[in-house]
Amino acid sequence: MLCLCLVPSTFPFCYPILLLLSFCIFHEVFLTSLTHGPNRIGSLYKKAVYRHYTDETYSTEIPKPPWLGFLGPILRAEVGDVIVIHLKNFASRPYSLHPHGVFYNKDSEGALYPDGTSGRNKDDDRVPPGKNYTYVWPVREEYAPAPADANCLTWVYHSHIDAPKDICSGLIGPLLVCKEGKGYVEKTDVDHEFVIMFTLVDENQSWYLDENIRHFCTDPDSVDKHDAVFQRSNKMHGESLNGYLFGNFPEPDMCVGESVSWHLFGMGNEIDIHSIYFYGNTFISRGHRTDVVNLFPATFLTTEMIVENPGKWMITCQVSDHLQAVDIYCQNGTSHPKMKGQQRHYFIAAEKILWDYGPQGYNKFSGLPLNASGSRCGDELAKESYPFGSRTANIS
Repeated sequence: MLCLCLVPSTFPFCYPILLLLSFCIFHEVFLTSLTHGPNRIGSLYKKAVYRHYTDETYSTEIPKPPWLGFLGPILRAEVGDVIVIHLKNFASRPYSLHPHGVFYNKDSEGALYPDGTSGRNKDDDRVPPGKNYTYVWPVREEYAPAPADANCLTWVYHSHIDAPKDICSGLIGPLLVCKEGKGYVEKTDVDHEFVIMFTLVDENQSWYLDENIRHFCTDPDSVDKHDAVFQRSNKMHGESLNGYLFGNFPEPDMCVGESVSWHLFGMGNEIDIHSIYFYGNTFISRGHRTDVVNLFPATFLTTEMIVENPGKWMITCQVSDHLQAVDIYCQNGTSHPKMKGQQRHYFIAAEKILWDYGPQGYNKFSGLPLNASGSRCGDELAKESYPFGSRTANIS
């Protein structure tokens, strides 16, 4: 039995400990997004979050690791289990609970849309303030990790009255679906387990934007919510990691030789295209060894790592204007065996050449000359439009 409640919370998008990846980018975004002022909210925002309690009295909270940020607690179940969520809404507006990666009947879908239902099949769509609702999610065999998958797959749960606004308000958390005997209560097949959500949190979409303006802007009457610069100040640029910015993610600590599961997922919109790079160590993702994975909105990924390289390393998004870092500490250094292969020498020169982007002189799709009037290639490559035409000097 899981007892969850919805509570208002004030979450700091923390002031930066700057890592010198790109100071100019960080400094500009910091001044835009996190500076408090007459018509700027700053780094502290009111949010709604899911919290885990021991029983139906909702009096004793079960603590979660600080690196989860504003994410809800990790929900975990094995194939054959039934997840029962007792949700109580302590927030100020209706919310719900909708899962990915498990089965649910109509009365436990937790998603509001015009589905033609009524009564019990509609009650799950929205839980009013002060009310309770019980969601039941069987973990069926068809939702199980396949034999070649990791033991536990990464999914999420979130409020789904207005999903983008609910998620930007803070109501989202991880849901792990595990093979039978491989994960309930505590994960025992790995030494460490971390969950990271990569997303640009848009506080303009939060249900609490007006409250945040009133409480945190020193001159709230001067705020123009439609002003582009104000809106940009409420977008946590460079994507937040569980709600932390600028290296403030609490640093995961592990030792060489230990096994780690990284549960990664992306949310958001077209801005949230991320290339997540792990410095200094590699991992297995979808059966392949790599050090980088791609994340898009509503993608969920489980990667498995054996820590090999001691030191302090970073996890970053390699998209140029998303550069953010998580430091990971790898301790207990081990000696590395001497390489037994050959030294292979390659002599590479950088030379100036002329490169022709259209060497045939015509568009092979349309059959028209590259300098044909009114054509896109004519505008881009014709010598009449640009003195270089289709040839450009490059270094190769």
